[in-house]
Amino acid sequence: MRVVLDTNVLISAIFWTGKPKDILNVVRKRKVVFVTSQVLLDSNKPFQLEENDAERVVRHIKDLAEIIRVTNRVTVCKHEADNRVLECAFCGKADYIITGDKDLLGLKSFEGIKIIKAAGFLNIIHEEN
Repeated sequence: MRVVLDTNVLISAIFWTGKPKDILNVVRKRKVVFVTSQVLLDSNKPFQLEENDAERVVRHIKDLAEIIRVTNRVTVCKHEADNRVLECAFCGKADYIITGDKDLLGLKSFEGIKIIKAAGFLNIIHEEN
């Protein structure tokens, strides 16, 4: 199973406990493949981290993720950042986008990729095990 973690989920997973952290732990155990792109990694940088901390976080993400090359452009959403998430998921052949973003969640799916909240994804993972 291949998943894209939207920036809001990824940041929550890194800095707090809860469902996003549980998903990151599933990724760490290699039960799912975490797919991201350089554009999404770059979008994580504005979260007011010291430069050394930001570099450490990005290195950790790169160790966990498959970094894909985006070759298709998407203009489905009004927010460009949301389109970048869709592009990553499409080019990375993701099965799921995990997000808390209401605009993305409103789509429900994109090109066969399901768009769900962290809790919904954890339910799917638990049903499979």
